[in-house]
Amino acid sequence: MTKIVHVVTDTNVGGAGYHLLSILENYDRDRFIIEVILPRDSRLVPLIGKLAIMHEVDHIAEKSFSLKGILAIRRVLREIKPNIVHTHSSFSGRVAGSMYGAKVLYSRHYCVNSTKFGFLNNLYCTYVVATSDEVERGLVASGVNQKRVKKIRNGVAPVQELTEEEKTSIYKKYKIPEGAFVVAQIGRLVELKGHRHTMDAARLLKNQPDVVILIVGDGPMEDELRQLKRNEKLTNVIFTGYTSNVNEILNITNLQLNASSTENASLALLEGLSLGIPAVATNVGGNPYVITDNERGILVPYGDGSAICEAITKIKNDFDLYATMRKNAKDGYEKYFRVEAMLEQLEALYGEL
Repeated sequence: MTKIVHVVTDTNVGGAGYHLLSILENYDRDRFIIEVILPRDSRLVPLIGKLAIMHEVDHIAEKSFSLKGILAIRRVLREIKPNIVHTHSSFSGRVAGSMYGAKVLYSRHYCVNSTKFGFLNNLYCTYVVATSDEVERGLVASGVNQKRVKKIRNGVAPVQELTEEEKTSIYKKYKIPEGAFVVAQIGRLVELKGHRHTMDAARLLKNQPDVVILIVGDGPMEDELRQLKRNEKLTNVIFTGYTSNVNEILNITNLQLNASSTENASLALLEGLSLGIPAVATNVGGNPYVITDNERGILVPYGDGSAICEAITKIKNDFDLYATMRKNAKDGYEKYFRVEAMLEQLEALYGEL
């Protein structure tokens, strides 16, 4: 039995956290034992605690590198004696794993064009896992040896479809009018997610009262965005705040929105595809591969609220186009983005180590 320790530094539930949860919910427990090192009091704690043995440590929260973090992680590794250390962002985890003598994997969950420190992964990683084509290109450009890069595209479990009665209760929970066309933007309220441009689109959509935009998540921009809503009287925008149950949001969503300046392969978009939800997404990073323009949605330039408005309007008003995109979304999920395909490749890599 191979013992694997995953190291994550997130205090919130983002892409890396959801990716790890997908692994924990679906991996082969007859072949592997997985434990997790994570920051004390992270929002991931109650979610991961249901699925794996956890080790909460200090000095790693939202920090890729710290000397105290290396020592804290190494203490846990000496205690639990893993064969493989699999890190998500944490450079401290890579160094600690290498010092301990384990095989070290690093999964890159974001796109980057170049960095002068990329070559360090050649020193501290057995392999670097690229979770999309765009990530692979960025890793190699940053100095990671191509032979150390293993491409394993993101995959997710299908979202369970709720009953009509359950959906009705969710509409009431978030005060969404009956018959609304719901556009959901799911993610942390941070600069790179492009929420200001979403608000620009909402301003242009005010003359379409059936369109409701859900802003799902919290973060440092929340106060600013809520003030924008008040100033512009954007009654078509609803803030849900943080939720650990994204599935209920997806079950009432007609169209997803991704307005990011950079993106890998958004897990929220992939989960939406499993329900047949198309998307309007910026033409950056991994979005073109996930959506494919005019197939599973429409791609728009980053920073263009008018283009977002036009794309939403086009999809909403063209029933045949919307039906085709819904079918393409489900078909694309089944062909490219199932969690089983991701885990088959990841577990094969674990076996190789």
